[in-house]
Amino acid sequence: MPCETEETTAQPEQVKLDLPEGVPPLSSLYIYASGSCNLACRHCWIVPEYLSTEVGSEDGKHVPLECVTKAIREGKTVGLGSAKLTGGEPTLHPQFRELVTLLAEAGLGITIETNGTLVDDDLAAFLKATPQVSFISVSLDGVDAETHDALRGVHGSHERAINGIQSLVKAGFHPQIICTLHKGNVAQLDDMVALAEELGCGSIKFNLVQEMGRGQEFAGQHGLSMTEILALNQHVERELAPQSKVRIFFDIPFAFRPLSRLLKGDMGRCGVLGILGLLSGGELSLCGVGTTIPELIYGHIAQDNLRDVWCESPGLVLLREQIPAQLEGICAECLHRDLCLGSCIANNYHAAGQLNAAYMFCDRAEAAGLFPASRKRST
Repeated sequence: MPCETEETTAQPEQVKLDLPEGVPPLSSLYIYASGSCNLACRHCWIVPEYLSTEVGSEDGKHVPLECVTKAIREGKTVGLGSAKLTGGEPTLHPQFRELVTLLAEAGLGITIETNGTLVDDDLAAFLKATPQVSFISVSLDGVDAETHDALRGVHGSHERAINGIQSLVKAGFHPQIICTLHKGNVAQLDDMVALAEELGCGSIKFNLVQEMGRGQEFAGQHGLSMTEILALNQHVERELAPQSKVRIFFDIPFAFRPLSRLLKGDMGRCGVLGILGLLSGGELSLCGVGTTIPELIYGHIAQDNLRDVWCESPGLVLLREQIPAQLEGICAECLHRDLCLGSCIANNYHAAGQLNAAYMFCDRAEAAGLFPASRKRST
C-alpha cells in the first residue's frame, strides 16, 4: 500500500507543534523495520517471518521508506524527536542504510536494536559516521555458542553476534548486550558480565522472558521462578554491579529495585505514553504488540494522518485516561505507580485483555507474599 512522499532534505525543518490540550508529545517512533528475521528465537514475543539469509534481502516484509518519510513529516507536528530501529531484524531491510540516512537527515536521534549477525566493519563504520546514531544494543544470550544458538535457533549465530559486537567496538561504539535469562543460561550470568567487559561494551541488560508469542510457551517450560528472579536481582545489586566495569541493568519492576539505583536516575522504564510503533506493514500500533494483538493497531500510515492517530485514536485516548491513574490491582497500591506506569502495558493487555491491568510479575509477587510492603501506598 503506497504512501504519499515528498523529497527529504539534509536540513531538518522546524515544525510548529499541533498538540491538543492533554495530549503528550510523541517522543519516539519505534520502527519495526523488517517483519522478518534471520534467526528463529524460541522466546520471541512478536514472531517475525524467518528468512534464511546472510544479507539484507528483498524477500519478506519491510517498511517502505516513503511510509517512514510520511510518518516523520506528520510525527514532527506532535513533537517527534527520535526513532528506534528494531524488528524482526532491522538490518535485513534491503534499504537499511537509506533508512538510517533518512532518519538522520530529518534530525531524529536514532537507537538500534539488532541481533548483530549482519553487522560487519563496513556497516559499523557507516553507523558511527552518522552522529544521530547514539545507542546500539545487541542480543547475546550465552557466553558460548551452544547456549546462545540453542535459544536463537540458528547454528553460528553466536559467533556472528560476537563479530558484530567487535565491529561496533572497533568503530567506536560501546554497545549494550541484551541477554534474556532462562533456565538454560542463568548459570552464566556472572560470565556474561565478564564477557561484556572483555568485548568493550558499555552496559549489559538482563531481560526476563516475555510471555507473548513464542515466549509464552518458552516461559512455561524454561522461565525462572519468582524466588529465582528476586535472588538474581539481589546478586546483581549487591555483588556484581558494585565491582563491574560495565553498567548492569536487571529488568525488574521499580518496586524491587534498590532506592540507591532509583536515586541515581537508573530508571529504564517504558515510555509508553510517548511512543508509537510503526510496523513493517505500515500499521501504527502500541509498540510492536500489534503484530500479535490486532486490536492494539490504531491506524495505517498509508491511509491515516499520524498526527490524527496520535491525538484522536480511541485506543490512545483510553491509554492516557487509564495510565497511570486507573491502574488496577497491586499497581494501584504501589508507590512507584506514576513512575513505573504499569511496567509493560503490552504484556498486561496480553495477559488480561485490558490496558490498566496489573503487571503480571508484580501480581504474582503479591499473591506469593513477595511484594515489598514498604513500596505500598497503604503502609
